[in-house]
Amino acid sequence: MLDTRNISRSPGAMTPVRKTVEVPTRIGVEMIEIPEGAELDLDLLLTFVDEGILVTGTATGRAQVECARCLGEFRTKVGVELTEMYALEGKAAAEGAEEDEVRLLDGDLLDLEPALIDAFGLEFPLSPTCTDYGHAECINPDTPRPDGVSGETEGRIDPRWAGLAEKFGITGTDEGRR
Repeated sequence: MLDTRNISRSPGAMTPVRKTVEVPTRIGVEMIEIPEGAELDLDLLLTFVDEGILVTGTATGRAQVECARCLGEFRTKVGVELTEMYALEGKAAAEGAEEDEVRLLDGDLLDLEPALIDAFGLEFPLSPTCTDYGHAECINPDTPRPDGVSGETEGRIDPRWAGLAEKFGITGTDEGRR
């Protein structure tokens, strides 16, 4: 929650907000998330407009990622651009809040959490990979490359299928299979 009492109530008045906040709930999808309690750096500009407060700026933090290809885990820096309108009660723009077009101010408080959840949720890929986040290849070296080839394959079992191989006694070689 951001307190907006220090913003002048004349149209066009701007107040910069630069602060680090703790994320009250997990933000993300199944394989990429900003965990609860992690820190987000906010660099925002709150602008008073006739109908409410316009919030623009960025939010950055560190996400925990599980690669969809190799199942390796790593942390990476993530960020989103925000542009959100928060309407004042009784103004025409507040009617749009019922259709989720704009958000409502809670008195003088601005709840940024739903906007952050929406922004990061739309930004995060559903199936993130190591290469999406700056790694030259998967961090788990035993995982085949996307082309299906990962160095020597004789005697090796793809780690994603290792549990099945153990259950059915497969040794990883092609001998005796025809």
